[in-house]
Amino acid sequence: MRRLRWAWLALPALLGGVGVWTAGTESGRAAGALSRPFEEQLRYVGRDYVTGGPVTVDDRFILQVERSVEQYGKEEIPAAVPPPPVEGADVALIRIPRLGVEADVDRFGLDKFGRLEVPQDNRTVGWNPAFTWLPGSDETTFLAAHYMYAGAPGVFFRLATLLAGDEVEVALSDGSVHRYRVTATLDYELGVIDMGALLAGREGAESLTLMTCSGPKTDGEYPWRTVVLAERITT
Repeated sequence: MRRLRWAWLALPALLGGVGVWTAGTESGRAAGALSRPFEEQLRYVGRDYVTGGPVTVDDRFILQVERSVEQYGKEEIPAAVPPPPVEGADVALIRIPRLGVEADVDRFGLDKFGRLEVPQDNRTVGWNPAFTWLPGSDETTFLAAHYMYAGAPGVFFRLATLLAGDEVEVALSDGSVHRYRVTATLDYELGVIDMGALLAGREGAESLTLMTCSGPKTDGEYPWRTVVLAERITT
């Protein structure tokens, strides 16, 4: 499945993420960033959209991040972008046994502000097929759902309680089931998370990333994001 390459350049707006920005750096410093745990690479580290690797950032990058946060949900794009048509198998269901979660997964595109579109209910999990991969493709799959919606707990209400070792299952429309083991559960401020890294995933490992809002709620918005990182169980 082809990725929409242009979207990587727009990622600062997606879900309020820092996204992709190519900043000049020495190869040694970039190598140092690569050697850090993936969860550390998500904090204020630029993403080279050609190589997919992290790069250290400069003032221009920081200014872009700050502007993205200030304009989050304010600047409209010409039109919302629907998800691409289904080609073959599709993501159908997610199960998180320890949380008692079993929820349908639907396809989404971009909303009118150029952000990754999310479900408009508290029961559905969203998959954005233009920006992330299908389970079983040896890449990463990114799924998002609400913490709260219309005053009711969302399907990912207890996502932050997942621990390393917990399992997550993703079922496809062809009947196949892909199992993942949680490696980390982390909280990030909205303005510092590297969405490019989350969507690109971990090089050399099929992985799953789950995301939801987290609080406390401030001025009607949730300023944090809870992120769960998991890797494919192959045996």
